[in-house]
Amino acid sequence: MPKKKRYVYKSVYTSSNISKSGKKGKRFFRNFLFIMLCVAIMVTIYIAYKKLLDIAYSSDKMTIKDIKIMGSKNVTKTEIRELLPFNIGDNLLRINPSQAEKEIKKLKPELKNVVIHRSWHKVQVKLYERIPEAFIVINDELLGVDFDDMPFPLRGFMSAMKVPKLFYNTDKERKQLLDFIKRFRDVCEDFLSNILEIKMSSTGDIIFIINSNTVVFWGDEMPEHLYCKFNKFKKIYVDAMSRYKNIEYIDMTLYSLGRAIVKPV
Repeated sequence: MPKKKRYVYKSVYTSSNISKSGKKGKRFFRNFLFIMLCVAIMVTIYIAYKKLLDIAYSSDKMTIKDIKIMGSKNVTKTEIRELLPFNIGDNLLRINPSQAEKEIKKLKPELKNVVIHRSWHKVQVKLYERIPEAFIVINDELLGVDFDDMPFPLRGFMSAMKVPKLFYNTDKERKQLLDFIKRFRDVCEDFLSNILEIKMSSTGDIIFIINSNTVVFWGDEMPEHLYCKFNKFKKIYVDAMSRYKNIEYIDMTLYSLGRAIVKPV
């Protein structure tokens, strides 16, 4: 019986396979060199930047020669200058304006905002002071409060301003009273300066006292009817003042029903 032939298969490398593997190796080597070159360039730039920064930090040409404080009306420039974490002669690049702004606003709640700007040899500090929209009492101290609902100490002649004093039980009530003042101011023109006190009743109605010691039971806020309601109240008040020497109260709580009550003293 004849023997079966055994076949042995061998790999044959063609010139095309060799050339492809060579191209892959060259491409990898080129990419590697390119990456290393980029890394070297970045390291060089970083080192040069650090050296330039060190030179700038130590240079006498980058010192602060003037600090200009603007916008101070009730807060003095001297107390702001004392709060600044830098001074004349310090390096201009070493100061941190953002951090300084935060620290000053934290220490001076009477400032609504502080903007510190660097320029050539100069630092400009712009102050934006808060203006009281009402007075409040906290721990027996008379404070101002604005529409940001931020209490702050009164400065200068603020205590003589004709703004109402708020009486409230909770911070939520204080916020509601401030919102009412903000809307009421837009429709009542200069009448707001006649209001001495504003408070909220146990039922959530607005009550205010005007400078003739007349109590006004305003009722609920009803912002959509505020303009018409104030015009009606103004006519009633003017008419009542022409009729009576003193008025104990004016009740506007039934305005939605077309009624108002005037009680003379």
